[in-house]
Amino acid sequence: MQFIKTLIRLSVLLLPCQLVAQSSPLPQGSKHLHFLDRLEILMQDHPDLNFSAMKPFGRKYAVMAAKLADSLDRKYPYDYYFHLSPVDKYNLQSLLMNNAEWSGVDSNSFKSRKPLFNAFYKHKADFYRVNEKDFFMAINPVIQQQQSLEAGNGQRVFLNSKGITLRGLIAKKVGFDFYLTDNQERPPLFAKKYFENFQAVPGAGFYKPFKKTAYDYFDGRGSIYFNAAKYFNLQFGYDRNFIGNGYR
Repeated sequence: MQFIKTLIRLSVLLLPCQLVAQSSPLPQGSKHLHFLDRLEILMQDHPDLNFSAMKPFGRKYAVMAAKLADSLDRKYPYDYYFHLSPVDKYNLQSLLMNNAEWSGVDSNSFKSRKPLFNAFYKHKADFYRVNEKDFFMAINPVIQQQQSLEAGNGQRVFLNSKGITLRGLIAKKVGFDFYLTDNQERPPLFAKKYFENFQAVPGAGFYKPFKKTAYDYFDGRGSIYFNAAKYFNLQFGYDRNFIGNGYR
């Protein structure tokens, strides 16, 4: 019996190494990360849902954790630790819908009633999606607009980002993702002084002036994920920041 318990513990320890293989991670700040944290707290007695130390969370592992939580809720509907509230169930379905390459769920509730030009947003979660036997790709726009006022600053503070993001999976063995945005930013005064002193925009690298008191820069990132061996997952990343008229 002790041997079996030890084997189970080792399986739980090593399982995440396999599950995150060739899987792109959930984006930072995703509401699904908060949902997974809640699952871990709610179902703290279940070893397969104790995964807070494994970050970033791979999409494949997130889907498997959500499906496990759903199964436990269905099997033990009156158990306090395994019960999912209506909000939990909504977030669970949202997680499955936004990770279609791993969820294997194609519920009618995930499909749009009126796709745009009958080609885009056929599924609520993705602007454009290709989902075939050995190839998956999802393309989505990136739009962000922030406006604010700062005490002692006569100019508004803003961040405007627009671009595209895509992720894909080939034969469930090689995963990839890509992110590209064009950004215009006027930071708060304390940050602007930092930018001027060091002649740099943190995280951007290369930039050009925008409206004399703001900054314009591109942000491009990409990664490829695959297994090097049974328990080893490799990620090759690319981060290139450049300005509109060329690299500097």
